[in-house]
Amino acid sequence: MADRRRFGKGFWQLWTATTVSGLGDGVRLIALSVFAATLTRDPFQVSLVTVAGQLPWVLVGPFSGTLIDLVDRWRMLWVCDAARSAVLGCFFLAILTDRVGIAVLVVTAFLLSSIETMADNLSQAVVPDVAGARSLDSANSKLLTGRLITMEFLGAPIGTALFVVAQLLPFGLAAFCFAVSTVLIFAARPEAATAPGVPLTLRALGTQTAEGISWLWRHRLLRTVCLVVGALNSAVLAVIGIAVLYALHILHVSTTAYGLLLLVIAGGGLLGLLAAEYLITALGRGRILHLALAICPFAFTVSGLATDALVAAVAFAFVGASVALVNVITTTLRQVLIPPDRFGRVNGAYRLVVNGLSPLGGLGGGLLAGRFGLRAPFFAAAVLLAFCAVAALFLLPGRTINALPETPQEPGSGGPDTGLSPAETTSS
Repeated sequence: MADRRRFGKGFWQLWTATTVSGLGDGVRLIALSVFAATLTRDPFQVSLVTVAGQLPWVLVGPFSGTLIDLVDRWRMLWVCDAARSAVLGCFFLAILTDRVGIAVLVVTAFLLSSIETMADNLSQAVVPDVAGARSLDSANSKLLTGRLITMEFLGAPIGTALFVVAQLLPFGLAAFCFAVSTVLIFAARPEAATAPGVPLTLRALGTQTAEGISWLWRHRLLRTVCLVVGALNSAVLAVIGIAVLYALHILHVSTTAYGLLLLVIAGGGLLGLLAAEYLITALGRGRILHLALAICPFAFTVSGLATDALVAAVAFAFVGASVALVNVITTTLRQVLIPPDRFGRVNGAYRLVVNGLSPLGGLGGGLLAGRFGLRAPFFAAAVLLAFCAVAALFLLPGRTINALPETPQEPGSGGPDTGLSPAETTSS
């Protein structure tokens, strides 16, 4: 009975590393956003920094996803953290020499996210190596919980507080966090982990990237999940891209208070992650997925109408809880439906769509805010997500999602398994 409650060797080292890197991400993300707002009040220019952080999922993500099927995943994971530390170190020097403008912020955000496309795929790909006897839902929720606590509860307020003291401090701390994560990941590799024997060539990279996209497209269930989550990301980024301006100029809070409001929002995400394992066990993945998607339109509408900062933050906390639940469920779905030997390329294709739609949301949010006011992106997001919630009821049947396996497919599996019963295989 004890074994059933244990994670595998290396899990808690991986958890510690992702938790520490989460602090680095939280600090640098909020600091980049606030930095942009101090340079300009133009919503479009501020949103460009957020968009630059999403574009790599389109331009780099599919290839980096394939690359992790061709390299030693555990080794590449610590290399990615080392690279992020180096980029932030260069940005630290740019601040010291007073050479930072919107263009530098955009380039820095783009480089960090380019590396993140690989690091994020890698961190999901190695979870089955260390999950042990525990369920993937349990492993994913704990990893995401640790990262959320440091990224949102600690990273956001620490980042804003340090930025007020000196602009370079949050970026120095972020660089240090990624350096620490590098060392932790280096020591976390389980003995059973193996490196792929496929030679790394440009031809293999291109061929297998195309194969991953094709595999995803032919898998009806994952294809639908991908489009729904992509719409969710797009809607959230449309709001996040202008959130700092909304808080400062509509809700009239200070820069420091904005960081504190983010704690309320993060609280929703934390509650969602902490409750995920129990809710999924009690009600099933399908029902929880539908519930999470249904909450978002109402929460965006309330936060868009709010005149009080706390009301807006609490409403948006429900979005955080919903997104957290969706993240746990869809991460597990990919881990159990995609064969391990092709996880990288298919997951890269998935993220191409999911995160590729995000820049459109960010740009759209900036344009809507500039033309119709800072409340407009909230209402546009609510309409889009109401449509997605209704569509999910028909295209993602709860009984289908609940009937999926609990463990990953075997390496070398053939074509995509739709995860649907014969009666549900008609074209959507």
